[in-house]
Amino acid sequence: MDTAVNKMNRRQFIGSTGLSIGVALQFGSRATDAQGASVTTQTVNSWLNIGSDNSISLSIGVTEMGQGTFSTLGQVMAEDLMVDYSRIQLRQGGPVYNVSPAPIGSAIVTAGSSSTRNNYWKLRDAAAIARETLVQAAMNVQGDTARANYTVSNGVITHTSGKQFSYGDVAGAAALLPPPTSAPLVPDTQLKVIGQSLPRQDIPSKVDGSAQYGIDVRLPKMVYAVIRHCPTFGGTLLSLPATPSGALAVVPVRVSTGTGRGLDVAGNVNAVAVVGPTTWDAMQSARSLNLKWTLPSNAAAMNTTQFFADARALAQSAPAYVAGASNPPGTLYTVESAGDADTALTQATPGSQLLDVSYQLPYVPHGCMEVLNCTVDYVAGVSCTVYAPTQVANSALALVVQLTGLTADKITFHTTLLGGGLGRKAEIDFIAQAVQVAMVVQRPVMLVWPREEDFSHDQYRPMGLVRARARADATGQIVGWTYRNVSPSISGQRGRTLPATGDSQGYEGSNALPYVMGARRVEWVSHTAPIPVGYWRSVGASINTFAVESMIDELAWACKLDPYQFRRNRITDARWLAVLDAAATLGNWSAATAAGTARGIAIGTAFNSIVAMVVEVSGSSTASFSIRRVSVVIDCYLPVNPGNIEAQITGGVVHGLNATLYGQQTFVNGAAQRRNFNTNPVIRPKQMPRVDVQIIPRPASTDRSKAMGGVGELGVPTLAPALANALYALTRQRVRSLPLFPAATMGD
Repeated sequence: MDTAVNKMNRRQFIGSTGLSIGVALQFGSRATDAQGASVTTQTVNSWLNIGSDNSISLSIGVTEMGQGTFSTLGQVMAEDLMVDYSRIQLRQGGPVYNVSPAPIGSAIVTAGSSSTRNNYWKLRDAAAIARETLVQAAMNVQGDTARANYTVSNGVITHTSGKQFSYGDVAGAAALLPPPTSAPLVPDTQLKVIGQSLPRQDIPSKVDGSAQYGIDVRLPKMVYAVIRHCPTFGGTLLSLPATPSGALAVVPVRVSTGTGRGLDVAGNVNAVAVVGPTTWDAMQSARSLNLKWTLPSNAAAMNTTQFFADARALAQSAPAYVAGASNPPGTLYTVESAGDADTALTQATPGSQLLDVSYQLPYVPHGCMEVLNCTVDYVAGVSCTVYAPTQVANSALALVVQLTGLTADKITFHTTLLGGGLGRKAEIDFIAQAVQVAMVVQRPVMLVWPREEDFSHDQYRPMGLVRARARADATGQIVGWTYRNVSPSISGQRGRTLPATGDSQGYEGSNALPYVMGARRVEWVSHTAPIPVGYWRSVGASINTFAVESMIDELAWACKLDPYQFRRNRITDARWLAVLDAAATLGNWSAATAAGTARGIAIGTAFNSIVAMVVEVSGSSTASFSIRRVSVVIDCYLPVNPGNIEAQITGGVVHGLNATLYGQQTFVNGAAQRRNFNTNPVIRPKQMPRVDVQIIPRPASTDRSKAMGGVGELGVPTLAPALANALYALTRQRVRSLPLFPAATMGD
């Protein structure tokens, strides 16, 4: 029977516009036309698939890189679909499309702790609408149009007569129906799946080894390539060397348009790829090459000492932003201002305290467990298939179109699991390199970055130097506050025009603070250093929370006030107060400490969540101590899976400890000096403290107009200041520069 029902797009499905994720139902006899997808009338839609065999599968357009979002989103869908979570088969990624906005089910940007918080309500709406479409199909079969006569439980629709319809029974009929524009959600009081610590479905395959990461891809007749960059950023290849014995090819690799950062400019040949029959063979051949490079004229000035000297100068004086002007690096941006902060700082009164201090943080590499890799199968003029562990598959697809000249329909993009992302795999330089190599060798090729290349040619967490000045009166009230962060601009290196307030990634965590501060001014200066910088777990919040919460702690001690009470008496936001109080309780702040033991506290915010930590340490100095316990409280407004939140926060604590104790990259003549974990160590199991995590419960009645918070990056920002504050309480030595152990090696 022919039908007039054709395609239905995701906006019609959700009943609104401008969605970044949702469900795109395809109905009727033309279902197979949808976006090139192969679907049948037995499928309710092209993303959430319910088969006539009662199978339920969900292709999630986000990247699973160990954070558990993949399973959490399936958990959200299961609630309003009213099925057991274990029934949903979760599939990594979906079709990738070279259009904007991307069709639903395709891979999207996975960054900023956004996957759950941005999509929670949209997914619930989509699941509820799918459920009611299935119920309508059952109503049509039963012949009773009274919705009150039907109940749904675990994917089974039951009529008051006792007649039952599984979702599979009515999936085909439902595919022919127009869906409602909205559907009721499961009430807060009846939630069965959301809020439960359910097991992640990706864990078993990762334990038994069946999960496929990018590094696991194998194709017939595949060869292997290993990258070797110019050690100095901005350097270019002087001449192409001969192919070593045993290698298959040496391919010059250019910086592709859209991937150049800092001194690595688009069009420059800044690397070669050595191709061999195995990764080991290619790696040995790459190491044997005697490569000659043309170095940038300013290479000698690109060193860590100079970078911080420049930062200190900019912290004292920098030209202000001018609307409509070019505003090059070195420009001062005013983020927020209230009152005359300079006058407030100069007005000394009896008993007042004036602090003028600086905090220094280094460039930090990502150090993902899985090094950068990408596999490409290119057939000239015909097709290109890409397998990549990426956080930005749609951007990567656009790059492949640009490089190959193929239309998007001739390109197949597979997003594999990621062995860590941390923001580094939101960049696509390694994918561009793999495509270039595949176009030369005309065989499937996996390109891999050795760990040394991964560390020395990263797009680092920006360095930062913060100058903070504050005056507190005799009662301990902050009457004046100025704060200036000098750090390279991530957005600026990507060619974006910065607004009057500058790069938000540079100043996040330093503005809109809930502390009563009197007159205040917050500024950010774009540093002139050309070292490539990028997104790193919690980005600017990891710099600014350290500086802000260290400064608040210094003020408390200067005023001879308890650091917790000092914060408490100056915070105006009820949520911040609740989190701070809960952390103090969890961390036993008021309990006496044994000799040689002390605690520090810090609080901060990022991605709409609030986190406070109490760190307990023991020891004799800032060079000899152990971390006994970390107590963490988080308010993300609406926790979906508490167990997964606890795991992410604990992992964030480990990440924060690694960075605080050891993490850095240093430069001499534009070349990174720390090329592996031996000079950029991580904590050992024996150094791991006890971590307790408390999650502020969701409200009894949730409000979809309230912003949900992210979780994946929140374990990092408050760790460093809480630890530094604990060390001061222990030793009376203030830590203002990170890492704490800059000369440490893996053997220490």
